[in-house]
Amino acid sequence: VCDESARKLSNDARSAVASYFEVDLGSEKNKNFHITSPVHPTLSRAYRVLEPEFVKDVLPEEGHGIMSSRKMWTKLLTTLPESCMSVADKLDKKWQKENSTPREKWVELKKGIMTLIGKTGHAKAQKNLSNSERVKIEHWPMETVFRYTYPRLDINVSKMQNHLLKSPFCVHPKTGRVCVPIEVDSADCFDPFAVPTLAQLMTELDDYEAENGKDESIEDWQKTSLKGPFENFQKKFLKPLLDEERRIL
Repeated sequence: VCDESARKLSNDARSAVASYFEVDLGSEKNKNFHITSPVHPTLSRAYRVLEPEFVKDVLPEEGHGIMSSRKMWTKLLTTLPESCMSVADKLDKKWQKENSTPREKWVELKKGIMTLIGKTGHAKAQKNLSNSERVKIEHWPMETVFRYTYPRLDINVSKMQNHLLKSPFCVHPKTGRVCVPIEVDSADCFDPFAVPTLAQLMTELDDYEAENGKDESIEDWQKTSLKGPFENFQKKFLKPLLDEERRIL
């Protein structure tokens, strides 16, 4: 939105850029999703960024809980390549007898399947595995992490010029909520249901003018709960953007 050259890209050029970042993560109906080899450096970097978040927010019971109970880890183990079932059976029996954390189970699972393909220490790969099976096994942790954490792009919105701009402070047509900018530093605390609605703002404006009179020296937004978000938007986004444009000119 702030890059003039990006705004002027054709639909084909926009599609090319968006497609570069898109990863086919499959779906509930079609789970036949596999990362090609060799892995693109962008995906390798994304994996290094996303795996710690996956371990922290997806594995434990407080998150998705996919390794928090036998029912959940059994479901995850069934997504392993068929040639890994010996590892899955061994770990399932082991985990039933011990009280390891989801994080520890994930580390143990990765070590088990990497050992199977000879990727840990002096371990030798299982001889009856084909190259394609080895690749599937090696990529399984990355594919699993991506399935839960990799950003899903709305490719059609990203590549069409008529979808380019969604203005801050516009009103959602169904909910009536105002689209307020999210502060990056406090994004985890953002509550979408606390965002003011158009009806709420009208009430706040009426209440302010009933108590203080109609003061035309103050903008209407300053009399409502939009005051904070708008002033923050001016300070952290509009002013730096204007300063940058002035430097270019």
